[in-house]
Amino acid sequence: MSATPADLLRQRATVLRNFASRLQRLDLLDLYGTAGPGTWVGPSPQACVDDLHARRSLLLQAIEDLQRDARRFERIAADLDAAPPIPGAR
Repeated sequence: MSATPADLLRQRATVLRNFASRLQRLDLLDLYGTAGPGTWVGPSPQACVDDLHARRSLLLQAIEDLQRDARRFERIAADLDAAPPIPGAR
């Protein structure tokens, strides 16, 4: 039996959630905490820390976007499952 469109959306949602979970476990998200005067590159140590915070925020936003899209796919899949069948459609 082939996968339905709802099944495919749920599979995509699972992939997105798995990717978001992997991103959340990156040590990179805590890199700003190890930055100090000996690790900076640029105009000042504070600019380096600020840049690391900004990049962390971008990653966290990407994680939220992946999770939001996964939820949207699952809502659409649920709507497809709840919709009455279309006569003659396979």
